[in-house]
Amino acid sequence: MSTGSSEKYRNELLFALRMREVPGARIGDVLAEVETHVAETGQDPVEAFGTPGEYAARVAEEFGAFAGSPRRAVLRPSVLLVAALALCAAELAVPAVTTSEVTLTTGSLVGILALLALLVVPLLLAMRAATELHSVERRLWFGLGALATLVLAPFGADWIERMVSAEPVLVTMPRWAALAFAAVFLLGTVGLLARTIRGNRIVDPRPGGVGSS
Repeated sequence: MSTGSSEKYRNELLFALRMREVPGARIGDVLAEVETHVAETGQDPVEAFGTPGEYAARVAEEFGAFAGSPRRAVLRPSVLLVAALALCAAELAVPAVTTSEVTLTTGSLVGILALLALLVVPLLLAMRAATELHSVERRLWFGLGALATLVLAPFGADWIERMVSAEPVLVTMPRWAALAFAAVFLLGTVGLLARTIRGNRIVDPRPGGVGSS
């Protein structure tokens, strides 16, 4: 078993486990088990454990059907909150660059919510493509669907925003205030991402093992 093949299997298994929302501590145990078995026996990990996707699906079953679903990685409240904060930051920062006053209307807020909802579709399709086990053709179609819906999502949100009346004006703020709020939203986004990464850190359980992402 070559080092390159073993590393490729490990990386694909790590990705598949992450996409199925397996906790970081369990991922560390699984990766250590695979690496130890390959080092001691020289056996191909596919023969010993199955493909990365198949093995990840079996491991995910320990945590229930919902934990094993790639949809959960996209539809978690923390993920949606990060996306919402980033979109709010963009909604404030972009117009602040060209105007001295930023106005938020009912239409603009509906547009943000619409874009957030529409972006879930390409994310779900991308996760489905990444975890498709049985057909390369199906994986390709899911990937193309994700790309197409990602491109169309902003246009759909813009159309929905135009359909909603721009009145009433909810708030008007000077440029500096808009940029300040945008900075707060961005800091919130970074903070939530850091917390999620730190809370789901993978640690090698073997003596002398180190943590990974």
